[in-house]
Amino acid sequence: MKQHNAPLAGAERPVPPERRLRIAEVRKVIEVSPHMRRITLASAALMDFPVRRPAQWVKVFVPTADGEKPSGRAYTIRHFREARCEMDIDFVLHGDGPCSTWAQNAALGDVVQIAGPRGGFRLDPDVSHLLIGGDETALPAIASILESLPAGLPVDAFVEVPWDDDAQILTSTADVEITWLPRNGRNAGTRLAEAMMGAELPPDTGAVWFAAEASIVRTVRRHFQLDRAFPRGRLVMSGYWKRGETDFRDSEGDQ
Repeated sequence: MKQHNAPLAGAERPVPPERRLRIAEVRKVIEVSPHMRRITLASAALMDFPVRRPAQWVKVFVPTADGEKPSGRAYTIRHFREARCEMDIDFVLHGDGPCSTWAQNAALGDVVQIAGPRGGFRLDPDVSHLLIGGDETALPAIASILESLPAGLPVDAFVEVPWDDDAQILTSTADVEITWLPRNGRNAGTRLAEAMMGAELPPDTGAVWFAAEASIVRTVRRHFQLDRAFPRGRLVMSGYWKRGETDFRDSEGDQ
C-alpha cells in the first residue's frame, strides 16, 4: 500500500537561507559619482553571510510610507567585509523608484532589510578572452568582476554611463581595455549595443558577460546566438531593467 505524507495543518515551510530577511543599518554614505551613491550597510546578522563570488546580489527592502509592504529591488554587493560585518552597495541615482529615492536621502542609522546573497560570476578556466559590458546599473557588478579576474587575461569592457563625469577608476590585474560610453543626453543603449556586437572575440574560448536595459540585452543576445553561433554556455546576459516598468524581472536572464 502506498502512503502519501500530507503536510501538517498549519505547518510552515522553512525559509531558504537566501530569502531570510536580515536587518542592517547605514554606517557610511559616499558619493562615487554624480549618479552613483555608495552606502555601507552593517549588521551582526552578516557574520555568516555566504558571499563567495564576485557580483553576487542581494534584495534590498527599504522602508515605505504609511506602513506599506517594503519594496525590494536587487542590488550587487560591491564590497563585503566579513570581519566587520558590513557590505557596500552602489545605488544608481536615477530620480525615481523606491530604492533610488531612499538612497538619495539615506543617512547614518537608517535601517533596511536585505535577503540573499544569490548569483555571482564564475570564470570558466578555459576562457582565453572575456568581453564584458553594461550600463550604469551593471557598473557595480562589472567593477567587482574585473577585480576578481586572473592576471593577464585579455578583457574588453564597454560601460555606458549618463555623463562623462560618471566614469570611475576601475582596477584589475587582468589585461583590461575599457571603453567608457557616456550618453550625454543621447538615448540609452544604442552605442553600447553597437560596441558589444562589433567586438572581436574567439568563439571557442571567448566568453561574454552583459547586463543593461532588457531590449538592448535581447538584441545583443540574439547577435551572439544567431549571427555568431556563439556557444550558449559562453554567454551570461541579463536585463537589469526595462523601459516603462518599475520592477522588471528578466525571465530570459542568466542571473
